[in-house]
Amino acid sequence: MTEERKNVENLNPEGEEKKVSPEGGKSDELRELEELKKYVSTLEEKVKKLENLAKVSNERYISLQRELEFVRDRHRRELEEKTLYGIEKFAKDLLEVVDNFERALKHMEGMEGCGEALKGVEMIYSQLKRVLEKHGVVQIEVEKFDHSLCEAVGTVPTDEVEENTILEVVQKGYKLHDRVLRPAKVIVAVPKEEVT
Repeated sequence: MTEERKNVENLNPEGEEKKVSPEGGKSDELRELEELKKYVSTLEEKVKKLENLAKVSNERYISLQRELEFVRDRHRRELEEKTLYGIEKFAKDLLEVVDNFERALKHMEGMEGCGEALKGVEMIYSQLKRVLEKHGVVQIEVEKFDHSLCEAVGTVPTDEVEENTILEVVQKGYKLHDRVLRPAKVIVAVPKEEVT
């Protein structure tokens, strides 16, 4: 055995030199074995603690990853919604302008000498409608009453048409993409009640 190897074998786990008693060789070996067992058990405890710490850290990491994905998805949805519906209030306000254009056009149609002015107002009105459509604001077109798209402001008892047929549109309704911006205000047909 080389001198270097002997020196390494004479060290205990803490790096201190082993004390060898000449008369108690076996008891020293037992003591040394017990010390090694204690040292191994402390190392095993440290390993278990580190494994538990790693497990908790991994679970926390996975939880944070899930939370981050959720936040990203929510943020993406909010951005998409703002892109689609960000002009909702502005568009609602513009609908009043559209209504006023329609009233003006209706009024001007019956007036004499307004031919050129009428054409100009119609052009501006058409341009305004195109701009609104470009940004997803479209008129609601329905023939039958649909409570999700219309608001009944009146009823007319009649047997001439089917029940819930829209007889008159009092105020046009509009949608912004797939969301109702303003429901159509309509007068609806209801069945006549028979008088007995």
